[in-house]
Amino acid sequence: MTDVAESLHFSDAHAMLAQQLASARQHVVCGLSGVCGRPLFDLLLACSRKGLAVTLVVSGDPQDQSAGIAWERLTAMGATLHRLRPGAPRLHTSVCVIDAATVVSGDLGLLTAAPDAQFAGLLLQTSANVAQDCQRGLAHWAARDADLQGVQSRGTSVAETERSAALATYDDPLHWAPPWQTNLLQAHTLALQADLADMHRTLNAFDQAQDEAIGPLLRECLDAKRQHLRQLHAQSGSEDTRTQAEQAQAQFDRYTQAQYAKPAPAAPLDPQAQAQMKQLYRKLAMRLHPDRVEEDDKAQAQALFQLLQAGYENNDLAALQALALQVSSAPQTSAGAASPNASTPSAAKQQAAALKARLEQHLRDRTALLRSPTWQTLSTQSNWAVWFDQQARYLQSELERYAQALGASTLAASDSAGSAS
Repeated sequence: MTDVAESLHFSDAHAMLAQQLASARQHVVCGLSGVCGRPLFDLLLACSRKGLAVTLVVSGDPQDQSAGIAWERLTAMGATLHRLRPGAPRLHTSVCVIDAATVVSGDLGLLTAAPDAQFAGLLLQTSANVAQDCQRGLAHWAARDADLQGVQSRGTSVAETERSAALATYDDPLHWAPPWQTNLLQAHTLALQADLADMHRTLNAFDQAQDEAIGPLLRECLDAKRQHLRQLHAQSGSEDTRTQAEQAQAQFDRYTQAQYAKPAPAAPLDPQAQAQMKQLYRKLAMRLHPDRVEEDDKAQAQALFQLLQAGYENNDLAALQALALQVSSAPQTSAGAASPNASTPSAAKQQAAALKARLEQHLRDRTALLRSPTWQTLSTQSNWAVWFDQQARYLQSELERYAQALGASTLAASDSAGSAS
């Protein structure tokens, strides 16, 4: 099987999908897990106007029908619309297949033209094999539902149809989770995991550069602050100054302990080594992810995956190379066998639910990182050296202020002692 080229898109998701659909030359097949929003509808309408063969499969449930979408405009342009019967199985993730070569999956129906911080992102995959699996799965899904609707309209029992139909893609809608849908969820989860790891790598690189630039000055400033507040409390004895002194001491202790706990920074990597490490991370993540192993191997896979994450986030190529050597010498079944096909519909549904839960957790983690003070700084400061220089000047002024306050307090204490004698 050929490698899959993939990328994950958030704020630029609409622009990415618009570009992919604008480059389409033959046909677009789209299946939606929920309501179709106007931005997606307009993009599909533009494809139909160009003369592309557009096929859209949507849910027949009333809550998934947008009142503002005029489906007749799409069909008037020659598009094929499959509206499934109410209660039919839902897709676990929406998918758009372009020219049987490119696949875009995620919350397509919730796509907006303007960036949305809450958007879950779209996964772009360039792979004929993935595209064929998705296109075949959508065709079976729509064909089977149409077959059931036609049989029911003729009065034939669904059970008889189930026994005779050649394109059986589901039995119980509550347990429906076809492999091609599970594979899309798994690919999205792994891509988001890699995106999070890249964010942590950036944060770690920033922290390392900050430690080198202003670390000693910051520690000196925190030390002066705690001494100043401790002296104020000794002079006043008030509850307010005691609380401030304790907080300053705790802040100094946390910073000192965090510095000692940090691993030694890895050697800087050139662009070629960076690309090699990223490729190695993706390869190992595909093999070691706990969602891709048998139940008995999950604990070992989790431990190895944590080592992988730590090595990648700390920019440690040597650690990833050592892990790759360890994994390659281990039996395939002990750490990282490909995720087996679920043996029962219920197990397939559980696997899909676990992937969706993990995906949602990754999205929460990503949102938390985006809102963190350090990432907010990174998003506004492209030149780290300039930022560190500004912080150094601020810390130096704070240090001088604390030094003056400490000197004045010491002088006042000496004068008081002299007066008393």
